[in-house]
Amino acid sequence: MFAADTDEEAHRMTWPMRAVFACAGRSGRIPDIVSVDEASRMLTTAQKDEPSRIVGGRWPRQVAGSPETVRDQLLQMIEQTGATEVMLQSISPDQEARRHSHALVAEALGIKPDVRSATTSAA
Repeated sequence: MFAADTDEEAHRMTWPMRAVFACAGRSGRIPDIVSVDEASRMLTTAQKDEPSRIVGGRWPRQVAGSPETVRDQLLQMIEQTGATEVMLQSISPDQEARRHSHALVAEALGIKPDVRSATTSAA
């Protein structure tokens, strides 16, 4: 899952994991996570263009988009499965982009961090 300010930007941020999947499929080994630019050189156009949203009822390997797009996709998945809990994972070599993604999703879902819990567990 990856959220960014635009659908296009978020989709590009899925490329490093797409490169991991592609390399693992070819070689059987899991490589290090590469940058978006390096992943762009490694992936075919078809791999880069693989959907990051639900299309024709088919779920993507990775959900990505603007905060609203990610929220809508997650809510659709929850409705279809009856899930009562969701775990999101964002893997990116760009830690600032990953933190921004988490903040965007939390805001889109109306989740406020519990500062008291974070402070208590850090003590």
